[in-house]
Amino acid sequence: MKIRFIYILAIACLSISITYADDENHEIIAKVMKEGLKGKTSPLAKTLSGIATDEEIAELSKLINTLKGTTAPIGDQAEYDQKIAALIKTAEIVANGDKSQPALDRFEEAANCKACHSAHKP
Repeated sequence: MKIRFIYILAIACLSISITYADDENHEIIAKVMKEGLKGKTSPLAKTLSGIATDEEIAELSKLINTLKGTTAPIGDQAEYDQKIAALIKTAEIVANGDKSQPALDRFEEAANCKACHSAHKP
């Protein structure tokens, strides 16, 4: 009886911690999408059109960097990690001063919403 209670308690604690991690993961991803990447006036859109300030680009890069360590909501984790790494890297390149068209094109490609949503959005 006592062992059964401990076992049930352990499962409940594990379930709570997994749910919390999933919620935190979702909040990070949603924040980056809403505050950084989504919309015609987003920091991403401003950066790609050449009208973002250096400070705005740095803040965008910092925001995108928060995706590091998140887990794929669905789909292959290794593929998700590669996409996140490419997005972080290209954002940092632009934030560090490379605003050439090839750098912006790579950043735009890495920030392609559909590529990530098709494979990883529930």
